[in-house]
Amino acid sequence: MSSTMKWILTLLLISSVHAKNLYPGDLNPISSKENIEIITNSIFEELIAVTKGLKPPKELEPKKESVNNMSRGKKMIEEMKRRNREELAKKNGINPDEVKSGADLVKAAKEDNKQLVKQIHSAIKNVDDWQNLADSEIDALKDKVISDWKKKHAQKIKRWELEKKKFVKEKGKYEDTTFDLPLILPVDKKEKEKTVEVKIEKDYYIVPAAMSVPIRDQKYRPTCSAFAGVRTMEVMLAQNGQNVDLSEQYFYWASKEDCQSRPCSQPGSWVGYGLEHSKEQPSRDIPLEANCPYVSSSKKGNETQVPLKSTCEQGAVKIGDMNYLKNLDEVMKALDSKNAVVASLKLTPNFYTSRSLILYKDRANGGKLDSHSGGHAVTIVGYVKLPQVLDEGSVCFIVANSWGEGWGKGGYSCISEKWILNQRQDNPFVTISYLKE
Repeated sequence: MSSTMKWILTLLLISSVHAKNLYPGDLNPISSKENIEIITNSIFEELIAVTKGLKPPKELEPKKESVNNMSRGKKMIEEMKRRNREELAKKNGINPDEVKSGADLVKAAKEDNKQLVKQIHSAIKNVDDWQNLADSEIDALKDKVISDWKKKHAQKIKRWELEKKKFVKEKGKYEDTTFDLPLILPVDKKEKEKTVEVKIEKDYYIVPAAMSVPIRDQKYRPTCSAFAGVRTMEVMLAQNGQNVDLSEQYFYWASKEDCQSRPCSQPGSWVGYGLEHSKEQPSRDIPLEANCPYVSSSKKGNETQVPLKSTCEQGAVKIGDMNYLKNLDEVMKALDSKNAVVASLKLTPNFYTSRSLILYKDRANGGKLDSHSGGHAVTIVGYVKLPQVLDEGSVCFIVANSWGEGWGKGGYSCISEKWILNQRQDNPFVTISYLKE
């Protein structure tokens, strides 16, 4: 073995010995807590508004029917419902004499007993029961909203509203950055459509430090996957006390293997490619933004804008490992384990016009539904438990976008489980296990 080769191997050995692994942590900076208060209160406030305006489902009869006027078959059904309510009450230590309706059971049952609540809700068969549940859920939401939060954060909210006006004017340019996301590791249809089944312990949860990382702006390039992937790294670094701005310019290049040594014109990328590329490198490869700055304007015929600056080779971190998640239960578990998650989505008109909440029932708001609408990647950073009467799933997922602070509420919005299930791409969700620095 030559002396040069021995020297290189020695350097690699020293580098590996001194490499530090970073895992998800509990650190939550003050800046993150401030944004959490604004975003969660905004979501709860919007939930109050949309829940209050709900109308009972069409299948519910608008008129109450007297027991005396019921047919023999309906009387039998009502008697079965009464017995079921009593049985459920006894099983859960509730006095059956105090239970006259499904709403009584909802009030008496423990809120975290998802299976019981699901049974109760399925037994709601009339408008009064439905309305009682809706009213109780609205009251519960009101209790969560802090009355003075808008005054407390008036300056930041005003800034976000000014950014919102700018975004509305530029909305069409952001629409043009969406693209057909490549199909890489298609998820089985059964897994893709699986609803959230895990037990939800909290009214809301946000990954530590997730809202301390500033909202970025990809401008008018199809680089959303790079921004979503880099954000997951920056969140993990922030959880370990490091306020670091990494290079999306480099990560977009790393995600496009065919465009690293020569120009190409195919827009967009998939986050998994960039993570795999970094994982395979012998040393730190992802540079700081300062050393490899993002260029917000496109170069025709040269998507990755090669050749990159020589300083783009000054790596700061690399990927240790990552996980591919097939269904929403796995996403919930990843979030609860303090990991931000990248999601690939097919957009609807209301995604562009949203504030704090994106619901499937409102998907056509703001434009015409298009079966050929483009794909987009965002970073999931938390979730909020949804009222049952909304019929949009168990939770909405709080996402950080890369279209500046004018999108959603300061760059964040909460997307319902139902919307995600219908609009997610066939590729898996992606999360980082750990970083190396």
